[in-house]
Amino acid sequence: GAGSPSRPEPVRLAGGDQIFGVDEDGSPLFGLRPGSQAALDIAASASVSFAAHAPTGGAQAGCAVTLLGSAAEAELPAELAKKLARQTGVGKEELEGRQWWRLAPCHVHFTDALHARDAWVSPDEYAAAQSNPLAESLGAVLAKLNANHAADLARLAGMLQGEAAEAAAPLGEYAAADEETLSAEILSVDPDGFDLGLRPAGKGGAIAPLRIGLRAGPQTREETLSIFSKLFQETYARQQGWQ
Repeated sequence: GAGSPSRPEPVRLAGGDQIFGVDEDGSPLFGLRPGSQAALDIAASASVSFAAHAPTGGAQAGCAVTLLGSAAEAELPAELAKKLARQTGVGKEELEGRQWWRLAPCHVHFTDALHARDAWVSPDEYAAAQSNPLAESLGAVLAKLNANHAADLARLAGMLQGEAAEAAAPLGEYAAADEETLSAEILSVDPDGFDLGLRPAGKGGAIAPLRIGLRAGPQTREETLSIFSKLFQETYARQQGWQ
C-alpha cells in the first residue's frame, strides 16, 4: 500500500460502552457518557482514530477501514438516532443523554482482504463513495445463503469456473478443477454484483475470489435472496440441459 502521511499520534477508542454510528458523509459519531475517560481523552486530543473491522471468522474477515482526524462535539441526526435505537435497543432518552462527538477524517486507509489490497484514499473520495444499502443485513444474508445453499453454490462455482476456463481467465488451479471438486461461499454482495469464493474441496488455505457483475443488483435483503434463488434455479436448469 501507499506510505502513511505524516500525522500526530491519535487517541484510540477501544472497548467501553460507547455507541457509534455513521453520518451521510461516512464520518463516525460517538455517543460517550459525559465525564467518561473516553470523552475526556477526545476533548484533550488534537487527533482521534477510528477503525472498523469485519467480524473474525466471517466471509469478509480481515477487511477494515481506519479513519484519522479531529473530533468535535456534534448533534445526533434524527434519522441516525432512529437507526441506532433499532440496532442497539438503546432508548431515546439514553441516546439523547450521551455526549456526541463527530470525527472529521483527514486520512482514510482501507484494507481489502478479499482481493489482497490496501490503500490510502483522500477524504473527498471517501465522503463521495456510496455506502452499500445491504450493509445492515448483509451478515445475516450471507450466513443464510452459505449455510443453506452449499450444493447450489458449488454448482454455480462449477459452471463459472468452466466458463472461465473456456475464456482462458486467470483462475489457475481453480479454472482447471472439475465441478465436483469445488466448494464455494458468497463473500460479499452489493448492488453492482457479488464476490464468490472458490476453493477445491478438501483444501484449506486461501479462497480465490471471483467477482460476478449483476445488471440489476439488489438494494434490499429480500431482493438479494430473490436474485440468488433465481440464479440457483437457472444454474440447475442449465446443468440439466433444460436451457
